[in-house]
Amino acid sequence: MVFVKVVDKINALAEKLLAIILGVMAVVVMLQVLVRFIFEQFSVPWSEEIAKYLMIWLTFIGSAIATRKAKLIAIDSVVFALPRKWGEILKLSAHIVSLVFYVILLIVGIEWFQFGFTETAPVLKISKAYVYASMMVGAALMIINTLAYLIETIHNGDDIRGVTVEDEVGPI
Repeated sequence: MVFVKVVDKINALAEKLLAIILGVMAVVVMLQVLVRFIFEQFSVPWSEEIAKYLMIWLTFIGSAIATRKAKLIAIDSVVFALPRKWGEILKLSAHIVSLVFYVILLIVGIEWFQFGFTETAPVLKISKAYVYASMMVGAALMIINTLAYLIETIHNGDDIRGVTVEDEVGPI
């Protein structure tokens, strides 16, 4: 369970980073809109690139946080329609397949990160490695978050199938 606690501390930092990224992105986009429609004689060509690159980082880190909480998009109707044992086996299989995907994403992310050193952003003139690193970092976080979720769920004896209809809808 030490691993789970360390992962949760990393996620707490990641959530703070997400808040900062979202705030900066909002300010940059607002600046872009103001300049475009109010101060037409000025230009901020870098704003679109920064907003785009921040959105990429936001997506990968946010996906990792959602992975820890098992809140990624899923169709659970089959999982809950099956007998409990088979539903658990299906859900565990889905997590294992996801882990394999995250490992592949990590490998591809490392390759893109290395390739990024040969490219520069058109306006900002920074190395694209800083952008491509988001895939590598996000995939690594998704791997450790999925492992933490599985360890915690199995250790606590929780239902691996995730949320139930009652959790989502409330008492009927």
